[in-house]
Amino acid sequence: MEPQPPNLVQLRFTRYLIVMAESHHLRPSAPLTAARDRGPSRYFHGRIRSQRNFKELLHRATQAGNGTTFLIQGPPGVGKTALVYECKRHALEGGWDVASVNPPTLWDPNEMLYALGRGSRLRLTGGSGKVGVDAVVKIEAGLDFSVNQETRTVLQVLRGGKKPLLLALDEAQALGKPNIPPSDQVGVVNSVLNNIHNGDLDRPVILLAAGLGTTLKSFGRLGISRFAAHCVVELGALSKEDERAVIRDWIKKEGRAKGDPTGWIDAISRETHGWPQHIQTYADIAAEQLKADGGIMTPEGLRVVLEAGREYRQVYYKQRVDDFRVDQLRSLARTIAAVPQGEPTEYRDIVSSLARDYGDDGAETLFKSLEEQGLLARSGMGYAVPIPSMHAWLRDEYVREKIEFPRDPQKGQSSHEQSSGLEH
Repeated sequence: MEPQPPNLVQLRFTRYLIVMAESHHLRPSAPLTAARDRGPSRYFHGRIRSQRNFKELLHRATQAGNGTTFLIQGPPGVGKTALVYECKRHALEGGWDVASVNPPTLWDPNEMLYALGRGSRLRLTGGSGKVGVDAVVKIEAGLDFSVNQETRTVLQVLRGGKKPLLLALDEAQALGKPNIPPSDQVGVVNSVLNNIHNGDLDRPVILLAAGLGTTLKSFGRLGISRFAAHCVVELGALSKEDERAVIRDWIKKEGRAKGDPTGWIDAISRETHGWPQHIQTYADIAAEQLKADGGIMTPEGLRVVLEAGREYRQVYYKQRVDDFRVDQLRSLARTIAAVPQGEPTEYRDIVSSLARDYGDDGAETLFKSLEEQGLLARSGMGYAVPIPSMHAWLRDEYVREKIEFPRDPQKGQSSHEQSSGLEH
């Protein structure tokens, strides 16, 4: 039976997928997480070297009886959280306890105890049910030790266990935000991080930290400036082979496509630029469209997928720039307009350009914000918009369409249009 062109119900469903992404609603079919585009990847490919380095670290830590810090950083949507889940899986398979933590666990012992309990509140034994000098706290991570309210610390909690322990801290760039940690807790956090980093906890403990491109700087401000070899991962786009493998899995395994999916993979990969967040979105939409079409790949179905994916990209980019004013985005767009997508620009050139609008101090402040929000990221010897298609979107949205250029009265074209070669 020949498939019918996508009907109104299918189109509305595709629109619903996009609305879900825009409003951050929950998606029940996502593995281990309700969020549509966060968490583990159902079909994970790539990051081979990073996984190999992490598994080697697990092995060395187990053998040596100590640990250190393993840092993953990169722009939004590059797949940090998915890689963290893979690392957590490797640790669990190796017999490690795994706990997801947040910044307060680094200075608040009660937060650390709760995190190590993996969702269980403290279970108190010894009479009154209140934490006293002689009360014993038992949590699921296998700790069993006397707790003194006046002397209990995060370091004591960490030293209280015996099994190897992986602490997974996502969004770790938050440690560089104002008052995180609070000023009166900076010394505590410095001590905790140093003890973990230097393996001084009398058992294997690894802090797996993942965050935006400023995360390494945040650790530096807290006294962790030197990482072991192979313990810092700078994530970028997936290789073309891995990108195509992910798309193929979604189309064939999730969408149950019938026949050779090469044409669909070619079309989708031309739009996703190896960027994990875009790959996930397009591939997910493609799988849903194929389910609606009974697994038959039609030109009309592919058209719907590509249009929905492009609309989602618009939503995603608008979310990413939401914290900035239009004039700030125009200033950034003018700075990168003449630079090829993905090519770096030196720091001084970017700041010099921004300073024309905001002065030296304002340019420094704006650059810092752009870096913290992942609109600019380190690339080679300079900085670039990390997502190639977002580079083009910023340029088109805030330069080509927003700025009036003098027109040649004889030819009817602006001098900019004649010389820039901007894509349409």
